[in-house]
Amino acid sequence: MPDASKAMALLGNTEDTFGQTWHLPCDDNRLTYKEFIKLTADLYGKNLEYSIIPKWLIKLMSIVNPFMKETQELLPRYETDNIFKSTKFKERFPDFKLTSYKEGIETILSEIKTGDNRVGSGEL
Repeated sequence: MPDASKAMALLGNTEDTFGQTWHLPCDDNRLTYKEFIKLTADLYGKNLEYSIIPKWLIKLMSIVNPFMKETQELLPRYETDNIFKSTKFKERFPDFKLTSYKEGIETILSEIKTGDNRVGSGEL
């Protein structure tokens, strides 16, 4: 999404940000995966079905599928919540316009419906 590109450009072009660790700005409305799927389904106007692949099946599939092997290697990362805090960024750049999850999903759905590619290319 454009937020990440704009935030990176802003950090890279602001001299007093050099040599520091920064978390890119993110929506403070921290959704679970289930809530994210529900929000997307509500905005899309359709029921989005999903299933969760058990760890044992990912392990089995990783024997023959390199993508599943990489997925298996990432699983420990998702065993605990990852809370991204962008307070430092928001305090340093208070006028930065942040896209909410809802706005981002609406933009993506609009792009899909109109065939507008500019969102993915960073033009918006």
